[in-house]
Amino acid sequence: MPEEFVPVQLGRKDASGQIARQLRRAISVGQWLPGERLPSELELAESFDVARATAREALKILAATGLVVSSRGSRGGTYVAVPDAETVAEQLSDAIRLWYRAGNVSLHDVDEARWVLEMQCVDLAARRRTEDDLEAIHQPIHLASNPDLDLAEWLQLDIEFHTAITRAAKNQILELAMMSVHLMRPATNTVFVDLLDREAVWAQHAVIYQAIADQDPEAARAAFQNHVGYLDDTRRKALADISATDVFVATLPDSSRLAASRPRAE
Repeated sequence: MPEEFVPVQLGRKDASGQIARQLRRAISVGQWLPGERLPSELELAESFDVARATAREALKILAATGLVVSSRGSRGGTYVAVPDAETVAEQLSDAIRLWYRAGNVSLHDVDEARWVLEMQCVDLAARRRTEDDLEAIHQPIHLASNPDLDLAEWLQLDIEFHTAITRAAKNQILELAMMSVHLMRPATNTVFVDLLDREAVWAQHAVIYQAIADQDPEAARAAFQNHVGYLDDTRRKALADISATDVFVATLPDSSRLAASRPRAE
């Protein structure tokens, strides 16, 4: 049984924001579960010793993030929203993108995290994949054979391929972690995408796919290592004398905005 919510004394500034943060924290630790009713504006105002308008503003802040929903009528009030996977993913994606853009995450950080996480994903995918997983992994390989794909389309298929592998690993925590990596790959790929050999990339993808289809974890890891090695070598050529640790994600453009202006990678 969750502990009862106990309001913490507010500071002098931004009372509504402080209340919203306390409520958000209480919801996140399970003091109110999805579908449960929060205290009313009046109850919150009395608990925090603030005006009712301040409590109302705090609830509006939570509603704006999709964390709670309000209803009218005899059973009206503010309720903890029942999470929708797509909505949660979208909100999380926005927060992660903002964190990348506001912080000092380096290209090396992204590459290293990608290698560590996806190496486990290809191993698990080879052990756990279903026929539906294989179809999802193979589809981008098939579509990428189109030589008329522009930069953004080509890179999107690349992400779809690797995302399908992550899902085949059947581990939601790994999937969430890999999502944070894939969100910035359109930007990090701009460093070297014009130097990539498209046919070589997708031939490497095909080898990874086959190892997963054969349920051979060792071969899948080796194929992925070969693929990442090729990407690392190409990135080093593109950066010349600059270290990947000195290139920050916040300084990189998004490839989707460059697709119309940059020449195609042949």
